Amino acid sequence: MLQIPRPTPTCTRFRTEIEMPCIKCGTQMRLASIEPHGQNFDLLTYRCVPCVSEESFLQAM
Repeated sequence: MLQIPRPTPTCTRFRTEIEMPCIKCGTQMRLASIEPHGQNFDLLTYRCVPCVSEESFLQAM
């Protein structure tokens, strides 16, 4: 199976949403996980089922 690298997390998400548009295919991505990332941030990962891609964002707590 081909491994798709995860994008570099960016601090661009100001509030948590369950869905967001995929930048590759435009369909709605679903929030797949929220992981603690240090003491001040959470790492939010969204997955797109149709094009099998992921986007990750750092969110300040």
